[in-house]
Amino acid sequence: MTDGTGAATSYTSDPKHPRSIPGRGFPGARDASGFEKQDDVLTFTSGKLGQPVEWTGAVEVQLYVSSSAPDTDVLVRISDVYPHGRSILLADYPWRMRYREGFRKQVLMNRDRVYPVRFRVGWMSQIFNTGHRIRVTVASTGSPLYEPNPQTGKPATIEFPSDARKAINTIHHSRRYSSRILAPVRDTSSR
Repeated sequence: MTDGTGAATSYTSDPKHPRSIPGRGFPGARDASGFEKQDDVLTFTSGKLGQPVEWTGAVEVQLYVSSSAPDTDVLVRISDVYPHGRSILLADYPWRMRYREGFRKQVLMNRDRVYPVRFRVGWMSQIFNTGHRIRVTVASTGSPLYEPNPQTGKPATIEFPSDARKAINTIHHSRRYSSRILAPVRDTSSR
């Protein structure tokens, strides 16, 4: 994952004003570009594919994350971008950083320290056709499907806390901190 501008990309996460995921409860595929164009969302898009690429199996993400908050979420979305620009969501999954070492152990983050996190985004069998692009979108909120993380580091409560805070979250994508998608690529050359 790289945007060509440097070794890391930051965005603001505001749990009091979560990013909206359009098309909640819809049957079938819809254009996801409305979510991808919001200010506090990172979007990484491949170049146009010169030949079909098949992903069949579990898709995982390995991210290197730092934050100004003691806890935050990372929401990863994978889309197939058609030549005319339509972006069709294939899979998405959120991960709460306090659980990066497993659900039995909650570990808060230290400000601006880089932490690795690896999780499964979903299962798929998808052929990205020639001329299409593969897009990975990273955010920290996705309303109304995912409950916002207040980013305080305090235990979860039934009521959304009044002391929820903004955070600056950073996805690192350098040689040392190589955030990436781990895709189950299948050979399509014999088809």
